[in-house]
Amino acid sequence: MPRFYIPNPHIENGLLEIEGDEVKHIRKVLRLKAGDEILVFDGLGKEFEGTIIEEGRFFVMVKIQHIFSSKGDSPLEVTLAQSLLKGEKMDYLIQKATELGVKEIIPFFSSRSVPLLEKSRGLKRHLRWEKIAIEASKQCGRGVVPRIESLQDYSDMLHAASTDDLRLILWERDGIKLKEALERSREKAKIFFVIGPEGGFSQDEVDKAKRAGFAAVTLGKRILRAETASLCLLSIIQYEWGDMA
Repeated sequence: MPRFYIPNPHIENGLLEIEGDEVKHIRKVLRLKAGDEILVFDGLGKEFEGTIIEEGRFFVMVKIQHIFSSKGDSPLEVTLAQSLLKGEKMDYLIQKATELGVKEIIPFFSSRSVPLLEKSRGLKRHLRWEKIAIEASKQCGRGVVPRIESLQDYSDMLHAASTDDLRLILWERDGIKLKEALERSREKAKIFFVIGPEGGFSQDEVDKAKRAGFAAVTLGKRILRAETASLCLLSIIQYEWGDMA
């Protein structure tokens, strides 16, 4: 059944009027008509199942039959802090991390990140990342759209982690094995992990993270690309603690 993202849906007398971009998707792309069934989700965990009863040029009216909580989201709260990647790698990472159940993504600048973006370009990329997260959530059946934070500097990103989080920083030159770090912290319900840029972290950045309560971990002897490391770590965490069978 087709799924559509409608933030703050207003239902009156069992009817939901859809406006905006999703109308084009319903009418022009999927060519749905009166009598077709659809699912709407609000991005916060609620889903609405209904039937199209009327369509106009700028709206689609849906009769809602069922409202329920989404079952497509991981019980584990994972924050991925990712140093800004080049080109479309960041787009790919956000799409796949969304599919893998991440709750929040914090893009940040580190000493070896790609050149700083101008403020206007940074805002455009942030809006693009939010749209990618929405589309990926629609496709994979998630009811909660992950939060994409604005670009932050390294120190601000470290301070965004809570003392209640299992705080990890991936460090290819040293650190304990990931499996050992997870086994030590089974009681933690939230995980905050940090992945560096293509050039890796500097020693000073790792030291600063350790002083902020982060444990340096390694995924083994092979050097992974930044986007590969992020998705590998997220997959392992979801398998160990989340909802991957």
